[in-house]
Amino acid sequence: MLVICEDCAKKYNIDETKIKGNRARFSCQECGHIIVVNKPESEPAAQAGADPEEHLEDMEEATGTTADSDQPEDVGQEQTARADEEKTVRKKVKKGKAASVGFYLIFALTIGFVSIAAAFAYLYLKYIPQLMNEQIDLRTSAITTVFAGTVKQPLLVRNYLQVNKEAERVSKLPGVAYTAVVNKRGIVVAGFFSDLSRFDQVFSAQVKAEGFPRSVIEKNKIRSGSKEHSARFTVGGQMIQDKVVLLPETGGTVHVGIYISEVEQAIKAALLSPLSLSLMGAIFFGGLVIFLIIARSISRPLVELTDVVNRISLGELDLMIEPKGPREVRELAVAFERMRYSIKAAMIRLRKSS
Repeated sequence: MLVICEDCAKKYNIDETKIKGNRARFSCQECGHIIVVNKPESEPAAQAGADPEEHLEDMEEATGTTADSDQPEDVGQEQTARADEEKTVRKKVKKGKAASVGFYLIFALTIGFVSIAAAFAYLYLKYIPQLMNEQIDLRTSAITTVFAGTVKQPLLVRNYLQVNKEAERVSKLPGVAYTAVVNKRGIVVAGFFSDLSRFDQVFSAQVKAEGFPRSVIEKNKIRSGSKEHSARFTVGGQMIQDKVVLLPETGGTVHVGIYISEVEQAIKAALLSPLSLSLMGAIFFGGLVIFLIIARSISRPLVELTDVVNRISLGELDLMIEPKGPREVRELAVAFERMRYSIKAAMIRLRKSS
């Protein structure tokens, strides 16, 4: 005999032969509602007409009863078994607990920005030094070429006063460490440092006492068959890019030294300027906001859907599921709604048949 609780629709399969008297009552295990069962008048006829497949699903939750008892004996055993099963399921759920969708999206965002930062760092380490070297070479070549053109004619006529004026003027250009003019006999006829305070004290004192040091000129010499040459070396604690150019017809040479640190700082300042850093920060913040919006648009409908399905599983079969969120979440909600409707229709048929 099939009995359904009027409050929560829980099904019980009752053996009428165990009912003593005309009726029996017991408490529903789900909601506590008191269920009253009347003993059928014709037990053989009811048993003969019963369909063995009709209550196949209900037999899984079968319980017995006694007259005027608050709880059947088999119901207590079923409750214990189900409680143990629920504990096992909860343990499995806790062990397999995964992170939220938002966490995975934020994790993907972090990985993406780390990858981009690593790519920029690789490009910076690979190409920026080369770019700096090219800029230093171009700047040194430009200044040296102009300087050589201005002192060529005065050097031919041995106008050393004009040569010194030009050497001093060029040495005051931004980024220039020193300038020097050497005649064909290897004598330094003009040599000026832009700022001796940038060099160490020993070197500065030597220059003030002895004039432009010949040791600087000897560190970079033109090779045979060449008209110019570049070299990097340290002068008084400063790293210098020196370029020497041969002066045709005079046999002399001109040297121009450039501070490497100034060029590097200028390039780094351009790459790491407040504008570029602000732009990178804005891109990162914008990406974070977009990812948070995407995460919320996915996770929130899933949380709402889970809450509704949990309430339906507790007996609220009249609670409709509204599709929300992305297409996949909507399709899942529609599938749950079809399942809810099928369960509700089956429950109505069972109530009518009982």
